[in-house]
Amino acid sequence: MVDAPRRAATRRNHTATHLLHAALRTTLGTHVKQAGSLVAPERLRFDFTHYAALDKQDLLDIEDLVNERILSNDEVRTEVMEIEAAIASGAMALFDEKYGSEVRVVSLNSFSKELCGGTHVHRTGDIGAFKIISEGSVAAGIRRIEALTGEGVLKISEGSQRDAGATFRGAARQAR
Repeated sequence: MVDAPRRAATRRNHTATHLLHAALRTTLGTHVKQAGSLVAPERLRFDFTHYAALDKQDLLDIEDLVNERILSNDEVRTEVMEIEAAIASGAMALFDEKYGSEVRVVSLNSFSKELCGGTHVHRTGDIGAFKIISEGSVAAGIRRIEALTGEGVLKISEGSQRDAGATFRGAARQAR
């Protein structure tokens, strides 16, 4: 039996990793390649090749680009094709992975096209929102981003609003 809310959260995070990968390559350069990932219902983790820490503006630019693509509500298309045709069409592959003669290609409009057998949302808008919560080094030349989507973003936003409200109420009490 499938846990539908858990599967939906996993789909959001998985499709967001594709958007994140494309946003990293657009923002930092085409030298960026996926070096690992974790897709869980609660969060996503994405490891990638890059030679330096990302500054605050880089992170904001990446996050904004992912959220722009979410808001564009593009259809997430999948098709099965011969590996040679997939690569020729511009699909990215993790070349240390073993692929059969036929592969599944996941396309997010013209923004992202990758070989992938995972579960995805139907449209990018189904992700809801995307928020980077951390960035750091995991090895020489490998960086890691952890992020939230959908309900995870709402929960941290609600927590921030509660904290801000408590601070405001406390200041108002002190002013009396």
